[in-house]
Amino acid sequence: MRPYLSIQEDEEVFIPKKYHKINDLCAIIYDQLTEIYREDNYVELNSTTIDLDNADEKLKSLDKEGKHILDWLKENNRNDEIETVLLKHLTMAITSDFINFLFESLYTAKRGKMTVAYSLIRKPYSDILLILEQLFVNKSEFIERFFHIGDPKGYDPSNRAINRLDIIEQALSKIRISDLLNAEHIHDLRYDKELDYGLNGITNHALHIVTNDKRYKTENQNLNFVFSNEEDMERYYEHYYNFVPYLLIYSVSVVDGIIFDLLKDPYNQKLRVVKEFRRLIALIMLMEYTGIRTKKSNKRIFKAIADAISIECIICENVNKIERADCELFLETELLLCSKCGNNILSTNEAVDAIEQILK
Repeated sequence: MRPYLSIQEDEEVFIPKKYHKINDLCAIIYDQLTEIYREDNYVELNSTTIDLDNADEKLKSLDKEGKHILDWLKENNRNDEIETVLLKHLTMAITSDFINFLFESLYTAKRGKMTVAYSLIRKPYSDILLILEQLFVNKSEFIERFFHIGDPKGYDPSNRAINRLDIIEQALSKIRISDLLNAEHIHDLRYDKELDYGLNGITNHALHIVTNDKRYKTENQNLNFVFSNEEDMERYYEHYYNFVPYLLIYSVSVVDGIIFDLLKDPYNQKLRVVKEFRRLIALIMLMEYTGIRTKKSNKRIFKAIADAISIECIICENVNKIERADCELFLETELLLCSKCGNNILSTNEAVDAIEQILK
């Protein structure tokens, strides 16, 4: 089944047709987030086992005293377990908040309600993502500020003492598709108030009917977004469908980085590779859809992929090169099919290992 956010047949949408593929790409990558709440292999993220001597007596004592298990762990200097519990809890809770805002933004955008779409995208990309990045880059340091110190000023995303660019650079250093992402661009889109195509100015216009900051001041005899004409709407669509999917691919890479560092079993590590490769294809296609790269220049990338990845079908023993059409099908369905017999050739460890080589 295609993700609910994708454009369905005969569905009434208001965005121009040239943005339909980008919308559906966003739906696919968005679904990589929602699966962590649906699929059984992620269930370990919802609980943590803590070994206690005389566990029954300790639990009864904690219940009688009304003491939280985290407070008991802190009193007993069991900081590694505190870190694991909080990393899981914070990641799942914060990502859920991210998903809720992102879904509503994408859903209202394809219905042409751009004021609402922009209003909803600000919190996930400027605030929520920054906390996730800090958990990804240095979980111990963030949990120290969040739990052991506990003062909200110390982990407030708006705190000017936070070196956001440095955090983004560190996050990218841990992401295998980082060659196609740019730390300064990610930073400036989210935080540079001088950038005319950045998030700050246009979301302030969406949130406030009049703005007085000289960097995004309301024009004379105007109200922000209220009198938008057809030309304005085209400008909104072009801007939204350029930066939202770019940051989405990066955001999901950050979340997956946290999650798969926790889920060390072989199945999940193979799944991590598959999801990363799907985001790589999404990023390549996004650059083509938005005009950053041409179909001709992407042809060289897909040739490099075909030259690098050969997968033998376990049914018919046909050796498959992964061409552009295979990549497009994989982006849509997460399947790689044998060109001879139609079997899913992504079903073996050897196939995943072959894909992992190009990510490295």
